Formats: sequence, C-alpha cells, structure tokens
Amino acid sequence: MRYTQTMRRRLQHVLVIGAALALVVLGWLLTTDHPAVWPVRNVLLYQLLTRRPPPPPEWAALETVVERVRPPSRLALPADLPRGALAGAVRGPAGQPIAGATVLVAARDGTTWSAESDAQGRYHLTDVAVGSYIPVAGAPGWEDTAVRTLLGIQVHAAQVTPFDITLRLRRAQPLRPASEVRLSPPVVARSGGPILATALRRELQFRVGARRNQLTLVYTPDDGRATPLPVLLAVYPGPADSWESVSLPLAEAGFVVVAVGPAYALDLEQDVDDLLRVIALARAGQLPRADGRRIGALGGSYSGLHVLRLAVREPQALDAALLLGAPTDAFELRRQFEAGTFNPPFGLDRALIALGLPSQVPERYFRYSARYHARAIQAPLMLIHSDQDEIVPVDQSVLLAAELARLGKPHELRILRGMPHYLFAAESSPALDDLFATTLDFLRRELMQAERNAQPKP
Repeated sequence: MRYTQTMRRRLQHVLVIGAALALVVLGWLLTTDHPAVWPVRNVLLYQLLTRRPPPPPEWAALETVVERVRPPSRLALPADLPRGALAGAVRGPAGQPIAGATVLVAARDGTTWSAESDAQGRYHLTDVAVGSYIPVAGAPGWEDTAVRTLLGIQVHAAQVTPFDITLRLRRAQPLRPASEVRLSPPVVARSGGPILATALRRELQFRVGARRNQLTLVYTPDDGRATPLPVLLAVYPGPADSWESVSLPLAEAGFVVVAVGPAYALDLEQDVDDLLRVIALARAGQLPRADGRRIGALGGSYSGLHVLRLAVREPQALDAALLLGAPTDAFELRRQFEAGTFNPPFGLDRALIALGLPSQVPERYFRYSARYHARAIQAPLMLIHSDQDEIVPVDQSVLLAAELARLGKPHELRILRGMPHYLFAAESSPALDDLFATTLDFLRRELMQAERNAQPKP
C-alpha cells in the first residue's frame, strides 16, 4: 500500500511538471517572434477565425465559371459600425514634439485610419470604427513604434480617445561589411529578345559571416572602354539570371547593372542589408566601371518592396528609383483580399495570411508600406503600372504617387494600358519599346543630375 501511494505521488509530480512545461511551451509558441513559428501561428489563427461551412454542391459549377470571385471573409469590417476618434501628440523621449509623424490604427481586415502630426506634434484620427486598437507610428529619423497595452486602445462611439505616443530616435546600426569579395572573369552574354543586346557578365560573390550572398550578377557594356558609368541596382522578383533579357539591354545602354533576385520572405531586412553592401562596394570602387557617385535602382512586383524599403531606411543610398508594378500599401492589399475584390495568385494570399492580422501586428504591414513612409524618401521616383495588372492592383502606385504629390516629392506616375503585370514581355512590341525608352530617359536624366550634384562647385 505504501509503495502504491509513493508511486501515485511521483506520478502526480510528473504530471504537474509536465503540465507546467506544456504551458511554458504553449506560451512560447503563442508569443514568440521566431520566424519559423509566427507565420504558422498566424495561418492557424486565420483558419480558426474564418472557418466557413462547406458550400452547397450546386454552387460548384458556378464557382468554376467565376473562380476569381469569392465572398468577403468573416474578417471584413461591417460598414455600419459606430464611429469615434483618436487624438493626441507624438513626442520624443524628452517630450519634444515630432512633426510629420504618421499615426495609424488598423482593423483586422486591413482597413486603416491614419493622420500626420502637425508642427506641435498633434494628430487626430477621425471616423474610426469602435473597437480595440494597437496604434503604430513613425517619422523620418525615428523608430517605427507599435504601442501595446493590456486591453488595447479603446475607441468608443461619438467620443475622442486621448492617446499620446513616444518615439525613439533611430540609431544607425553599423552594417557588417562584406568579406571575401570575389568577381568571376567576364564572359560575353547575349540576349536574343525581346531587345537584342550584348554585354559582359561577371558573378559577384561575398560573405557575411558564414552566409554567402544570393546570386548576384554584374553586367557592363562590351565596348572595350574603362569609362566609369552610373550604377543600376536591378532587384528582380526572381533569380537574377532569369532576368538577363532585361539586364543586358540596360548594360548596353550605358549602365553598370548589378542584378540580384532576393528569395521570397516575410522579413526583407537581411536582403536590404545585402543591397546596402553592394552599394558600399560600388562606392569603394570594387565593382568594374562603377561610378559610386551615381546609383539608381529598379524593382518590380515583390522586389519593389526591397527598393522602397531601401529608399526609406537609407534616404541617401539612391539617386533615383524606378518601380514597376510595386506594392506600396500592404494594409490596402489585405483589405481588398478580405473584401473579396483582390485574389492574388502564386500563393500571395498565403503570404498575406502568414503575415498576421493587421490589427494585431500593424508594425509588420507598416514597415513595408511605403505610402506611410513617403516623407522619408529623398530619391526621385518613377512609378510605372499597368491598368490590367492581375497581381498588384494599379491603385498601389496611384496611392503612393498621391502621397508623394502631397508632400511635394519628385516623382512621375505612368499608367500603361493593357499590359500584363510583368511588363517586360517575351516579344518585341511598340509598347515594350516605349517602356524601355521611358526607363532609359528617366534613369539617364536623374543619374546625370546626380553626377552634376556630385561635382565640386567652383
């Protein structure tokens, strides 16, 4: 009997310890920012929140016919919710007012309310749907900040909720330099179309600690000269070698083209760091024929996020940037997705879901929404978008252009008619020729201006 009681007590102790460990592990899984955990957690939460009963069998044929149409999700914000307001001031740690700060709150479907602080740091968000929010704010030179409280910031019907926000100064973190930098011998590369071109190609390799850089190719004109040329950082939405039909004509036109295609990820900061390392190599004269005083960038679709993030994080890094079909407002993409008006292909819907609910992690959406960071952008931008873009809606470029115009920032917006998302088509056409000419005209004009600005004044 005594032996049985002892075993029972030991079993109870084991169960208590096991339950405590399980709670610790569960708590970690529910709260950790580990990149292997939080995307899975967000997907599971989304499935739980949006679970629907299966549709009737007779709907199957209709869904096949209109496969790109789907009803709004259960996260879509009802239009008849009562409204309130949120107001306060944005200040620094010493209580100093911060002008030009963007303050934003988001509903779980991506609907946002935002405002900019005035000269006294005051902001006022109006017509906000009642609910609990996690405000996020940012300004040039200051860290983006999401403010979390136990119950969230409550907005009540027909009331103004007072709430002040304190930002921290952004402290420049020294970038770990590239090591073991190598360039392969040049080889002649030729493009068979849609634009015929020839240039020299080299592979650029370097290390950051134990990590190797992603495939990076450097193209220079095959003209037998050594004249320094402006650098064009071509950031592609896919492996760099698969976009050689674009890189070669740009190099032949008189640029040192550094082509890179970052792998798809939910956090772009490491890839943006690598872009900065390439720029540092160009400025240090470690790339053939590169004039480090004149650096532009080109990005399209997913890779447009990298170029815009680079322009926001390091405003002095670029002298010009050209964006083709780039996302500029992640909140709006999520809102359209939840409303059923945007059906992204290629698994992009899964990426939006894995990113988390905008109401719970607004800082992730805020970071990669250049529309809300336009004040920090210094480089002239050209935004090119197709009105028939089936992957990134054309209003993404329109929204950023409107914000740049409000701020008086140099930019151009060109909306093309009838072209697909990937604007550089497989076959030559007048529309493609015009697009290429527009690209060259913008880059030459802006980078020549950068060269003039870099020359010492008499």
